[in-house]
Amino acid sequence: MTKNTLKKILKVFLTLQWAKELPRQGFIALGFKRNEADSVAAHSWTTSILVYFLASELAKNGVKIDINKAVKMALFHDMAETIVGDVGTFVKSMAKGAFAPIEEEGLKWLVSDLPSKEEVVQLVEEYMHRKTIEARVVKVADNLDALAQVKGVPAAESSIKYFKEVYHLTRFNWHKVAVDMILKGEVEPERSWQKK
Repeated sequence: MTKNTLKKILKVFLTLQWAKELPRQGFIALGFKRNEADSVAAHSWTTSILVYFLASELAKNGVKIDINKAVKMALFHDMAETIVGDVGTFVKSMAKGAFAPIEEEGLKWLVSDLPSKEEVVQLVEEYMHRKTIEARVVKVADNLDALAQVKGVPAAESSIKYFKEVYHLTRFNWHKVAVDMILKGEVEPERSWQKK
């Protein structure tokens, strides 16, 4: 690797550090305090891990899915927000697509010097269109990550209906099952290690 290429990669890496401090605005709009809303970086990390688990299970059950592609898509799906900021889902839906070109330009600017810029941009565009199985699995994970954040927060009760309305984007029956399990408290975080 040349020093010039390394410099380009580090420039993006250092810029992405801002995402660690960028709270997800949809949660702020729901009444979360700044310290209660997770960051864009935290969301991308947990979404990516969930995508890996879901995609691996689908592949194990004979579904043709590119796990590596799906995980990369999850890692990159909100990358543009480092530059253009996070706009909550409800505001985006009110704007009827007006933010998509802004996010696209922000992403292109951020990765413009990277050797892998075309792949990053293509993966985010694919995610936005939700036509491939990888993009749909990322959307499920994106949705479930947000649901895990709002569950049990009184200010967020009005947003719960959103989590039940996104199935038309993913078209997975198990997505609805997962939402219902989380909402009904049928699954909780692992805590058995605390009892030992």
